[in-house]
Amino acid sequence: MISTEHKKYVIYLLKYLGVALIAGSVVHVGTLHNGTTRYIILGLIGLILMVIGNILESKQTGEKIDFRYFLIITALSLATGFFSGGIQHYLDNPGYAGYLLAIGLVFSYIIFFLRDKIKLYWKNIIIVMIIAIGIIFVSLSLPVRATPDHHASDAPTESVATTSSTSAHIDPADAPAHTH
Repeated sequence: MISTEHKKYVIYLLKYLGVALIAGSVVHVGTLHNGTTRYIILGLIGLILMVIGNILESKQTGEKIDFRYFLIITALSLATGFFSGGIQHYLDNPGYAGYLLAIGLVFSYIIFFLRDKIKLYWKNIIIVMIIAIGIIFVSLSLPVRATPDHHASDAPTESVATTSSTSAHIDPADAPAHTH
């Protein structure tokens, strides 16, 4: 039989690994520009882990698990993932990360209050939305860093613009033969 402490650890791991995978997925889709299918799959795995962790935790605490609960934990997982992902790669692509931060902030705020059945006040929602809009405006004013993918430190440092402009000047006679 598994001890209560071990069950708590598994729940902790499922929840936080799930959020981490969601965060990494949403930010890498917008900042690395390759491997979209991989990031979507990792995001779905993260979402599944997060939901399983929350369901197991709810069973331990005796909380009612229904469709509303499932929707709220799913939405909160995604919103938290957006927020975390935006923070992780803010300097790589501030414009994209700014949108992730803003969306994650607004939705995680609202959904957290819904989850815990805490009264939401429009005044507070508007303040959070103003902060989110401010994050977007500041983020859009910052330049995108022209660095290689941080996950592959040996990647070429040539920019996409340089690559595409030089490839247009290749003499067709110098191109390798294409065979099947």
